Amino acid sequence: MDKHITDQPIRAIMTPSPVSVRPETTIAELKALFERYDFNAFPVVDEQGILRGLVSKLDLLRVFRPDKRRGIAGLVALWAERVEEVMSRGIVALEPHESVVAALDLMIEAQRRSLPVVERHPAGPILVGMVSRSDVFQCLSVRAQESP
Repeated sequence: MDKHITDQPIRAIMTPSPVSVRPETTIAELKALFERYDFNAFPVVDEQGILRGLVSKLDLLRVFRPDKRRGIAGLVALWAERVEEVMSRGIVALEPHESVVAALDLMIEAQRRSLPVVERHPAGPILVGMVSRSDVFQCLSVRAQESP
């Protein structure tokens, strides 16, 4: 069986200008966005477009983990919590010139369904796209070898 991956730059397969959220986005707004879009995670960017983190459905689910200390008043406060309080920081990211193979390796190693694509700037990494497992999947090729 012949297996290979079409190696091309991430910029060729990424989703440019992805939907993102701000650190001050509320949990209620985040839940609505997850319901609207079929995404597993949203990149979190500040006013300058600098990537600050990633917030996933799993991060949102953790917010709803039962906590006896919250009570009813805590449930109201829960909806006012902001993304910056639940997002993952120190996110691994790719640059547009990196290869699909690099994306595949990073997704497997970091166990991520999607990765942000950034351009490096002195102010910080500027979000320019997202690459998902589905994007990488499109670059895979498997062919049965013919027998002699």
